[in-house]
Amino acid sequence: MPHDVVTASLNARDKSGRIDVRFGADMKTVIVSRRALLSVASPPRATEVRFLQYVDAFCEIAANRLGSKEAGGDVVMITANDVRRWRRAWQSSEMAGIRTAHRSMPPDAASSKRVA
Repeated sequence: MPHDVVTASLNARDKSGRIDVRFGADMKTVIVSRRALLSVASPPRATEVRFLQYVDAFCEIAANRLGSKEAGGDVVMITANDVRRWRRAWQSSEMAGIRTAHRSMPPDAASSKRVA
C-alpha cells in the first residue's frame, strides 16, 4: 500500500516513535514501541537515527496490518512481535527469490556457482 510520511519523531523520554503517515486519503498515526525499535536491527538501539533509518519499514508493517484489517481506527501500534513477523516474512521472501533465481540458471551456471 503506497504511503507518504508526513512527520516522524522519537520521544526521547520513553524511546517510542510516532509517525504521521498518509495511506491514500487516510491519515494514520503509527506508534512504534521501544521494544519494536530495539527489535528492528542488530545491535539493538533505541535512537533517533535508528528510528528514522527504519521509518519506511514501520510504515510497511502498518500498511500490512491495515490491509489485513488487523488494525482499526486512526492509530496503529507497532510492537516487537510485529517487527519479528515482518522480519521472518522478509527473510523467507528473500530466500524464495534466491531459490527461484537458482532454478532459473542454466545447469552449467548453477554448478559453477557452487562453492567447494
